Amino acid sequence: KKHRNKPLHYDTKPILHIIDNRPIITEHQWQLFKFISSYYLTPLGLVFKAALPATFMLESETYLMLNDADLPRNDLSDEEYMIIEALDMQKMVNVKSLQELFDGKNVFGLVNLLMKKGFVKSLQEVKEKYKPKTETYIQLSDEWQGENINRLFDNLSKNAPKQRLILLQFFSLQRQGRPVPKKQLLEKSGASGTSLKSLVDKGVFFEIKTNIDRINFEAASEEIKGLSPDQQKALEDIRMHFINDKPVLLHGVTSSGKTEVYIHLIKETITQQKQVLYLVPEIALTTQLVQRLTKIFGNDISVYHSKYSQQERREVWMNVLQKQTTAKVILAARSGIFLPFQNLGLIIVDEEHEPSYKQVQPAPRYQARDLAVLLSRIHQSPILLGSATPSIETYYNTQRQRYALTNLHERFGGVQLPDIKIIDLKEALKRKRVKGHFSEVVLEQITASLQQKKQVIVFQNRRGYAPVAQCEDCGHVMECPHCDVSLTLHKHQHKLKCHYCGYHIEAPMICPVCGNPSINYKGVGTEQIQNDLQVFFPEAIIDRLDSDTTRGKNSFANILSKFQNLETDILVGTQMLVKGLDFANVGLVVVMNADQLLFYPDFRADERSFQMLMQVAGRAGRQKEQGKVMIQTYNPDHPVLQMVLEGDYQKMYDLQINQRRELFYPPFSKMINFQLKDRNLQKVMDASEWLYRSFANSFEKVLGPSDALIPRIKDKYIKEILIKLPPSKSLPEQKKQILKILNTFHNIAVFKSVQVIIDVDPY
Repeated sequence: KKHRNKPLHYDTKPILHIIDNRPIITEHQWQLFKFISSYYLTPLGLVFKAALPATFMLESETYLMLNDADLPRNDLSDEEYMIIEALDMQKMVNVKSLQELFDGKNVFGLVNLLMKKGFVKSLQEVKEKYKPKTETYIQLSDEWQGENINRLFDNLSKNAPKQRLILLQFFSLQRQGRPVPKKQLLEKSGASGTSLKSLVDKGVFFEIKTNIDRINFEAASEEIKGLSPDQQKALEDIRMHFINDKPVLLHGVTSSGKTEVYIHLIKETITQQKQVLYLVPEIALTTQLVQRLTKIFGNDISVYHSKYSQQERREVWMNVLQKQTTAKVILAARSGIFLPFQNLGLIIVDEEHEPSYKQVQPAPRYQARDLAVLLSRIHQSPILLGSATPSIETYYNTQRQRYALTNLHERFGGVQLPDIKIIDLKEALKRKRVKGHFSEVVLEQITASLQQKKQVIVFQNRRGYAPVAQCEDCGHVMECPHCDVSLTLHKHQHKLKCHYCGYHIEAPMICPVCGNPSINYKGVGTEQIQNDLQVFFPEAIIDRLDSDTTRGKNSFANILSKFQNLETDILVGTQMLVKGLDFANVGLVVVMNADQLLFYPDFRADERSFQMLMQVAGRAGRQKEQGKVMIQTYNPDHPVLQMVLEGDYQKMYDLQINQRRELFYPPFSKMINFQLKDRNLQKVMDASEWLYRSFANSFEKVLGPSDALIPRIKDKYIKEILIKLPPSKSLPEQKKQILKILNTFHNIAVFKSVQVIIDVDPY
């Protein structure tokens, strides 16, 4: 920032070079970043680190060179002498090259010794991380234009027939004097790059290198579909609410056609030469949406998420900043809120209830849905939140008239709601009607669906093969030595893995404690479900969608594409399956064990269970025919399951909002969670007690300190403290007091090593 007066308290430094020709962030972004830093109690530097693609961060490389002084080398060690000899041979050597000289050994200690002795000095060279992707074009030199070209042809036909062929092909491909892509010219002519290079060396051609985007989509091929009367009414209601400058919640049942309403709004917005931010909770969703949206909007779309490379993300960033035509509609995961919009005309937050909009690790731990609402205020642009099962907070805002509400009650095209059945596993076990982890009635329904050429989705919200490996003789459970969790079996790799720190070992044949071959694997993950189904249905093609099978950049797209193209009969997966994906031929959805959702220790467990089960059910019967949903459980009378059977969101909301009012949970309070971590258990216990007492002296509702859900991760013990803040008091003032207490805490010498992680709105 420029100042008129010279600072009094520090010496200014000269500006050697301006890194960017123009700012890479906007004033609107600056407002947003400052808010994030203040609200989420995160240093501004970490906000920038999260927001900016890494290619904007310059990197430096350390080079070493000999000092001019002629010093005696008699007392140098052999290793030090090797470094000096390397510098004798080359003027400058980077540290990385020296490490290779020493077979990867850390050389910094040796380098520091040589610097202290005065033999070497270091030089930092700053490098740009970003390298643009280029395409080479070929153009004819001016001197060979017109009649001179005939002389060239005569010469080449005698001495260089391949070069003559390239020249002929060039004129065949050239349009209106424009240059020809080099790759295309070589492919069409069948000539080698050497022949073309000879023509360039002779001055016949010259090369033009052009920067191109790494990501491009095909041109539009379809018109926008017409809307049903219910959709048209919703669209008109939304337009009216936008005029009143309120966020709008579109509450539409699954398969009601919310996306078609979004498409009409997007078209209206880009026609006005404005940009659209379309947020989705999962990267998996972008695959289907890109296919759908590019058919209508063509190359006006850009995609922005963490599966793309840093180079690709930088290009999208700059296209948005420069208002390129490829950046009219930005389809993004939560990080899309950081982009430098210049003329934002609409924000859509699809599946707004999804927990994935909350950033968990690392800081800032922001909620993208809430920041999208703030972003709409900063840009004075309308925002639409969409969901079949809205979050309690969002729906509460509609009841308080802070947000407007628009409903879509009908499934598009007259699609019937699925037939949902609750399967009592206790009763099935009593009657011995269970095979493996499947009740017989579920297996019968899968058989019927496959016979009808319908596809099946099986939902199991735990990856791996089995989460517990236990010796049946001595009771020993195989646990991670660095975390307080059991190791999960990944059978196809024959490994036991920790899902928290990555520790893994070969799956043992015998117990490491008693030595008996009595290892039994308990519990069930997606891998085991897939294996069991392959045994029950050997002719079926079965695939799996979880974080183990989707690590590659295009793995999501490949698995979903196969299922969409009817190349897969049964798809087993975790919660990735339930987030708005649309498959026309799914006749049956199976939930393996609803109890894993219902009894999670969180005040949101009932809400999240209802949302997930309703979303799972929404994958069945997406077109014309009624689909079926089978939910297995040991607690068939659980209130949430009854509400899912009835599809009664309002009943769920009323029950939850009353409980939260009584227990002072959001939206009736603001919550801040503090995690304290240290390798020393006693130290983290003492630190958490000190912090708890300090908070309790300033705030009424302080809970803890208690063990985290996983008490130790990566050799660090974890304690948690939770503060509930009343919305009636000034939130900024309460946060100031928190920061004051934390500042005192960090200045206590004995607690210096204790890491404190702050999570504002930890839900």
